[in-house]
Amino acid sequence: MSRKSQQHRATRKRKEQERRARTSRRTPGENTTERDTEHSAYDLIRAGIEFAFGPSKDPIALRDVLNRLARLDANGRTAQHVSDAALFVDHSMDRAFKIGWQPAELVHAVRRELGLGVARLAIAMIGAHASRTSAREKAPPAWIDQLHDLGISAAKQDSTSGALVAWREGERSSIDEVWFGPLALLGYISYLAPMKPLIPVPSGWGSATTPSTRTAHQPESKALRTIRGLLAKAEATSFAAEAEALSAKAQDLMTRYAIDSAVLDARTQASLADQVATRRILIDNPYPEAKVALLQSVSQTNSVRVLWHQQYGIVSIVGMPVDLDLCDLLFTSLLVQSLHALTEAGRDRDSRSASFRRSFLLAYAAGIGERLAAARERAAEAAASQYGKELVPIIAERAEAVGTVFDEQFPSTTPVAQSITNSRGWTAGRVAADKADITGGRERIDR
Repeated sequence: MSRKSQQHRATRKRKEQERRARTSRRTPGENTTERDTEHSAYDLIRAGIEFAFGPSKDPIALRDVLNRLARLDANGRTAQHVSDAALFVDHSMDRAFKIGWQPAELVHAVRRELGLGVARLAIAMIGAHASRTSAREKAPPAWIDQLHDLGISAAKQDSTSGALVAWREGERSSIDEVWFGPLALLGYISYLAPMKPLIPVPSGWGSATTPSTRTAHQPESKALRTIRGLLAKAEATSFAAEAEALSAKAQDLMTRYAIDSAVLDARTQASLADQVATRRILIDNPYPEAKVALLQSVSQTNSVRVLWHQQYGIVSIVGMPVDLDLCDLLFTSLLVQSLHALTEAGRDRDSRSASFRRSFLLAYAAGIGERLAAARERAAEAAASQYGKELVPIIAERAEAVGTVFDEQFPSTTPVAQSITNSRGWTAGRVAADKADITGGRERIDR
């Protein structure tokens, strides 16, 4: 934040403190007009947003604001105050979506930063926003899918004020506590960094679309369905040998599918830069840095670039669509397998500690990365024998196109270093990674 902005915020904070001091000097019997009360509630909401989140965060001042809002509620003006707050939140939703955020991403980030209660409020307000903007009729399928995943039904949702009232009643908290939710949500959204819009946002939906004109989901290829099925079986089986065979076959199909797709794309002579796509993956706690390290290992093998938006628990991945599909599939499967391996690593007191688990997962990611790199080299050699010299420039051009698009989107990046705090966890994680058959099992399959 610039020095000028900091000075403006400091000035606003000082004026609010002076205003509160003037108000507190009123005599106990002094009455206020209805207009004064409405003006006070509006000012209190604005002040509460400042004190709830960001550089001006002030728990003591926020507690005073919450108490005063609670007293105003007790005077019988709750409906009007809630309506004002709901309008603030609805406008903030417009801002979040306009700068590229999607519903699932917003709820994910809010839950990590502000907790489940405020996340439930975000879902309620997204539902009201979806009703107001006719999202079910106008939004792209990916947006509608996210509404469904968040539990927002297709039925008409409450109005913005109705949604806030329903949330307040459902939380069963004190009046000052239910005021914290919207203030914290508003403060948090006001500091969200812009994201690259990956799908059309509400302001660009235009008129209602018909089923025939709405963009449809691309059908999944038979190869991807087969790969997905093999990985699902590998995750579900309790027999190590069976999981190994299934994972090996899946990796073999993935490698062949990616190379064949690259050669086919090259023969169409389409613009590679236009084909490069961006997706975002939500990373849950705990140990998000270890999970991102595993994603990085998988991404490097699949010619995908990664950027971690650490403060939000979100990762952007940039690459060719087929490579993004394979990266997502393999990461999801290995993440499940790594958590299974962590459970089996030991049940004593040390193995249940946070340092052991974090070090285990980081070691697992490092070991997987080394084995995937070796598998990539073997895959390149096998593909070269099939396609000859044609393959080398194809792979190089795709990598260059992905790198160019990534650098345009993220011109300034900072490497993230991880430290190991538990040597036993690191050793156990390396052993688990060595046991995972993610190289493709070519020797066994070829035989």
